[in-house]
Amino acid sequence: MKGLFEKYTVTVGYGYETPFVNKADIYQDGTVPFCRDGKGTLWAMSGHSHMGHIGMFSGKDLDDMKEAHRAELNFCVGSADYAFDRIRYPEGVKARGSIWPFGLYICPVTNRFFCYFHNESGWNGRGSAYDAFGLCETPRYDSDFRHVGLMHSDDEGRTWTFDRWVLTGEEVCFTENYNPGAGNVKGQKAGLISLGSGDFTFYNDMHGDYVYLFYNKLKLDMKEGTFNECDVFAARARKRTDGVMGDFVKYYDGAFCEAGNLGKESAIAKNGWHARIIYSEKYKKYIMASSPINAGSKTMPVADYLELRTSEDLLNWSEPISVEKDGQKFGSHYHGLVSYHGKGREQVFEGDSFTLLLGHNGTDVTAYDFILTANERK
Repeated sequence: MKGLFEKYTVTVGYGYETPFVNKADIYQDGTVPFCRDGKGTLWAMSGHSHMGHIGMFSGKDLDDMKEAHRAELNFCVGSADYAFDRIRYPEGVKARGSIWPFGLYICPVTNRFFCYFHNESGWNGRGSAYDAFGLCETPRYDSDFRHVGLMHSDDEGRTWTFDRWVLTGEEVCFTENYNPGAGNVKGQKAGLISLGSGDFTFYNDMHGDYVYLFYNKLKLDMKEGTFNECDVFAARARKRTDGVMGDFVKYYDGAFCEAGNLGKESAIAKNGWHARIIYSEKYKKYIMASSPINAGSKTMPVADYLELRTSEDLLNWSEPISVEKDGQKFGSHYHGLVSYHGKGREQVFEGDSFTLLLGHNGTDVTAYDFILTANERK
């Protein structure tokens, strides 16, 4: 499939500071989610639950955005004895660990805030954390299991109530090496295993009736301690205007037809870590940002540079191109696309300029402006 970047070149501007920085007690680990409410205020949510704090940020756009208030949880995280209101993962395992907010959606009619968050079984379990091998303090080879949860707020993100788990891998969230209290459930056979459905971003398609989760499934070789696959998958839910959120349906074998929890899934793009999407109004194309993985690497599993793809339908994507700045590949671990300085519709850009937010694990988030320019004809 031919992409936009066969005819256009991406120029990367200078980096500049965002509000999502360590000096503000924010340790962003993933891409920052944005959403504009019905009154026109742009909101963002940054941080995670076991380092620093989670903040709600608001403003006219990214240029004047400031922290409005802290996000407080009406439920506990941490130990499997009490976390997430004791609502188990769909596999029947007690939920545990932290939350990483990666998706923000505001109902345009009721002003209810919805947050989709990433969760892992091997971090902040307070004695109950586990990975593919057994109980752990921190997961060996990052081999713990992912789920996506949903919470909501009726006071503009000041307090949050846990709703349910909305996305789970087809394969269960443990291996035959260790059963974390699931009873007569068979774990994955040790070897090449799937770490669940997670490491996602949220996308509100302004041109359709659905919201999307674009997520990863990491596959780990337990013997070698290396990632062998990391592809991009999709699930969607129908938009509603009554203050509730429907269930997600996974894309599988050419259609959205499998349950979000424990359903089968087909990749829409190969070798892409933590994909984030924006729409170009001018060129009528969706643009995906992601990082490739270094399959089999024991030292640097994610390549930490930016790749871009384009699509006309969110499902069929062009081959990736890398972006350069000052003669070198540009990027880092997480690449968050947003409209130019967050102006207008935050997931759409009108002309030739848009903004990318760059970060790594718990680091400051830095913004860069991108400009598309037509290639000279030879």
